[in-house]
Amino acid sequence: MAYGVIEYNEEGKPMCEICGEYHDRVLSHVRQKHNMSAREYKIEFGFDLKKGICSKESSNRTRLKTLENRAIVIDKNLIEKGHKSRFKNGNKGRTKDKVSEQTRIALKERLKTPKMQKALKESGKKLGKSGLGNKARWNNEK
Repeated sequence: MAYGVIEYNEEGKPMCEICGEYHDRVLSHVRQKHNMSAREYKIEFGFDLKKGICSKESSNRTRLKTLENRAIVIDKNLIEKGHKSRFKNGNKGRTKDKVSEQTRIALKERLKTPKMQKALKESGKKLGKSGLGNKARWNNEK
């Protein structure tokens, strides 16, 4: 049981870090059996606050139900009612202090992927042409 790492059994069910049992939806189990909110659980065990903890099978069932009920789920809830949570001018967004440790780890790992390495190299070339990436300028060389 490593901090911030979700463990799965051979059936693909994630483990509850409190009692060691495996469930399709761990956060529902934690709320019902351990009287703990999903946020409290994720913070205590180092999980990403923005992601659910469930089996692939459960995730797929939810996805299919969402697609079946698209008119309600997407059109009504996200598009019509979603205006309250949309980005507004002047909003700073997610600042460094609001990002969980698990998210920081995931982002660092993502930067190591070949796709991201290629993107970073390409963006560096563009910066060099614009003058922003001028090595002499940044190193105060003449």
